[in-house]
Amino acid sequence: MEITLWGVRGSIASPAPDTAFYGGNTACIELRSDAGTLVFFDAGTGLRDAGNSLPDSGECHLFITHAHADHIIGLWFFKPLHLPDWTVHLHLPNWLGYLPDYFFAGGVFPVSFHNLKGNIIQHSIRAHEEVRIGADEMRVTALPTCHPDDCLAYRVDVDAARFFYSGDHEIKTNDDAARAAAREMLTGADIAVVDATYERGDYKEGWGHSTWEDWVDAAQGAGVRNLVLTHHEVGKSDQELDCVAQKLRTHENPDGTGIYLARESARFTPDGPIPDVCLESDWMLRFLDELSRYKDENVTLDRILAKARTVTNADAGTIFLVDDGELVFAYTHNDSLFSVSEAYKYAYTAQRLPISEDSIAGYVAATGMPLNLDDVRQLSPDAPYRFNDKFDKNTGYRTRSMLAVPFLDIEGRVCGVLQLINRLARKTRQSVPFTSDMVYTARLLAREAGSVIAHNALYRRNVYNILKMARVHDPSETGPHAERVGAVAAEIYQRWAEKNTRPQEEIRYEKSRIRLAAMLHDIGKVGISDLILKKRGRLSEEEYRIMRSHTELGASILAEETDGISVLAYDIALHHHQKWNGMGYAGSDDTRRLSGEAIPLAARITSIADVFDALISPRSYKNAWTFSDALTFLRKEADQHFDPELVACMEEIHEMLPLIYQRFPDRTT
Repeated sequence: MEITLWGVRGSIASPAPDTAFYGGNTACIELRSDAGTLVFFDAGTGLRDAGNSLPDSGECHLFITHAHADHIIGLWFFKPLHLPDWTVHLHLPNWLGYLPDYFFAGGVFPVSFHNLKGNIIQHSIRAHEEVRIGADEMRVTALPTCHPDDCLAYRVDVDAARFFYSGDHEIKTNDDAARAAAREMLTGADIAVVDATYERGDYKEGWGHSTWEDWVDAAQGAGVRNLVLTHHEVGKSDQELDCVAQKLRTHENPDGTGIYLARESARFTPDGPIPDVCLESDWMLRFLDELSRYKDENVTLDRILAKARTVTNADAGTIFLVDDGELVFAYTHNDSLFSVSEAYKYAYTAQRLPISEDSIAGYVAATGMPLNLDDVRQLSPDAPYRFNDKFDKNTGYRTRSMLAVPFLDIEGRVCGVLQLINRLARKTRQSVPFTSDMVYTARLLAREAGSVIAHNALYRRNVYNILKMARVHDPSETGPHAERVGAVAAEIYQRWAEKNTRPQEEIRYEKSRIRLAAMLHDIGKVGISDLILKKRGRLSEEEYRIMRSHTELGASILAEETDGISVLAYDIALHHHQKWNGMGYAGSDDTRRLSGEAIPLAARITSIADVFDALISPRSYKNAWTFSDALTFLRKEADQHFDPELVACMEEIHEMLPLIYQRFPDRTT
């Protein structure tokens, strides 16, 4: 059983910017059983969108609770009523048999009820009556409610689960009998969608609607698994409803019932909400606040792509960044080919595209205009862009719908492209076109996230500028060397954190810090003489003592800063020459020697990444080692120079190492 909310507002439809998130359509609930039996409850304006989501033929049942306009006004715009290949069973309370004809009496709709093309079968239902429908023997029971002019609630038993929809119902304040009646209706419900128009502070007695507090109280002891509060008062904005949602999160709930504020398009199963319903109207601000925590490019891009796919239900996506007049393939997700948790393995692909109108991403980057393509395989011959199907041919994937929008920096320049692939229909999981609302949301997300990407790029350039000072003295301290050490260190950390079952949010945050902090490990070399750094022969004892002081110098430089990355970089700069067996150093003498786990984790990780890069990089005094030989050396030095657990992690990411070195090659090689 799956429930979809198509309309959650009461009294009258209220489409407006400040109701767009929770929705302005009036009451309509869809229930679809595991066997495919399709049932709708109430025909508010939400029924129009519900009907537009359906194919051109089929069968469904529509149960009306009562005749107030906000529960019936959408009936005449329900697509199945107008199509000859649809059969619609219209279930009306027994006192409303006249409703279809009566509604047309004033000429408010241009087509009479009897001239509608659909096969409409009208049924009458009484309070306490049970109706069985569908091959799965769905049982729908009508229950009387407390509402002016009468109203029915409906309880549905199907798929070994129970759904309850209250329609309009008032639990009168301080009325024990009313509370007991509400608890009886809720009993055993896996999902209950109830009329919670008011809070106790604005409750209007006798108007036929309840407060959310009264429903929450009634649910206690009734065995309700998921309580969904709907029929939002017409004047309540998204921000006001967010305040209610915040109160729900802190409200005492001893039974552990899931309590949710209804939002249009939200879906529920007996196990709870399908994840995308957990957003709030200020989700963009919350997301940008989260994004601002990260400085690492890969982590930032992963979060942006994940959020963009969530709000558009895209199966896959790619982010391209502008670099030296080209588009660099920077990050990708594809649920059909690999899990999101494995996406970081594809972050070092060095593919590039020209910024031109030949490709879809190139066109968006060149023009700054979004593209929403229903089917990339059916492009007009006159279109200036082309779909490259090389990826599909290599993997067996089939790209169909695509949405590509530009990332813009704070000055409005294109700094990248967000490409979303194959929006999946909620029920069939087939590729369908992206909607105009999704285009707007993706453009807004890309615009705001583009500023974060540009800010992080500036942060990275500042790191590069610091490294240039060190390179004046030591030619081996190049930007690519620092990038490789940072990338390898970040991937070692991720593997270690996963093996040690660290929370995913902690992994993302720490990985973003370690990557940039590790890049600054040798910054202290700016204070070491060229005569020592560039000496070809063996260093004297005094020269070696001076060389060792670069760890203290680096730490002293970084000690002036207090941001999270600089604090971590301080530990790395000071301790990355420590050894697991205690025979390393953290300065010109041995007073700061540490061993084992007393050495900061980030420094132990960076030590492995730094030595590995030194081994496989060519120098004037040696040839480059192979990856295999360098890993063999690390393995030999495990438990002596290096933390053996981290060496094992390094070996486990060996398939990623060549990709990292392809992504960040030395400019001279």
